[in-house]
Amino acid sequence: MVEITVKALDSASAMEEVEKRLGADALIVSTNKVDGQIQIVATNDEPSKYTAKSKPLVLDANYKVKGFQDILATKVPNNEGKLGENANKIISKEISESAEKIKNELDNLVAISADIPNFLLNRANSFDAFKMAGFKTSILNSLGLTSETTPKLIAKAISKNFIHGKCSHFEETKLHLVTGPSLSGKTLFSQKLKALLEKKNEIKGCKIFPGANFDKSFSQLKKWISSARIDDDKHKQVGIVEIANSDAIDGIMLELRKHYPQMRVSVINLMPVGKSYEFLKRNLLPRKLENEYLALTKLDNCDLSMQEINAFIELNHKCMFFSGTPSVKEGLFFSKMEETISHILQSIDIRKE
Repeated sequence: MVEITVKALDSASAMEEVEKRLGADALIVSTNKVDGQIQIVATNDEPSKYTAKSKPLVLDANYKVKGFQDILATKVPNNEGKLGENANKIISKEISESAEKIKNELDNLVAISADIPNFLLNRANSFDAFKMAGFKTSILNSLGLTSETTPKLIAKAISKNFIHGKCSHFEETKLHLVTGPSLSGKTLFSQKLKALLEKKNEIKGCKIFPGANFDKSFSQLKKWISSARIDDDKHKQVGIVEIANSDAIDGIMLELRKHYPQMRVSVINLMPVGKSYEFLKRNLLPRKLENEYLALTKLDNCDLSMQEINAFIELNHKCMFFSGTPSVKEGLFFSKMEETISHILQSIDIRKE
């Protein structure tokens, strides 16, 4: 036998609920109005067998006692005078223990919330934050990383594959070919590179061959190299050539090897920061030469994004220079691992340990 109590704003709604729960043959035990609603008590028992539930016993005023202490006194008469003191001690001890436990739990929650970025990102899968920042799983896997690798080690592996460290070929280069898309800052970068190279004690002078003076016949460039004595190791001269069309690099490199086989040549690809992943994949050719380096320009206008780093790694470009500020004498720096690691961790909102 099942007995239910249903409340509704009107009797029709209440009856509908009774039918839904007990069926059309339900027995209505009582109908009352309680707190402005219709209350129906119903059962699925047969009318002849139904027995109303006994109501709870409610003592009237004649059975009331003064309080809990009076009942306790009748049960434990020998503890008179001592019970209140002991009970207070027990209750006070339990309250103190509970309060201490709650305080410890709150302190633990505060500590966790204060360190929430590291707490979340050091869980089993550290890839999530890097993927949200713009790195593809394929790149993370290609670097030999696993989901258990700590965020700092992931950032270090990414930086190692993106930053070009000290290179003897670059240090001994006699001719730098500077190329990049329109408005990438080739002229300003060439002037900054000249100022940077001239600070080296072993270099006596640096000359710039403007891109506007270069023709496809190669004769002008060859004549300039000879007059500037760039190919003469004894004169310690270094040359910088601005190449407007990056597609001409392969032809220029072939000509240089043909006429100056012993001269060290480096290609510096400029790319202003702030480009999308799709733009870089579409417009930047993959790195093909060992003596090819990347320089990121216009860092005074925009920050380097994680999507850009992802694209550069996919295209096998390694960054040699960071360039910012319009000043010729400053704002050009060799890229460094620690600075890049810090930038990556800050970009995915992780504090350095």
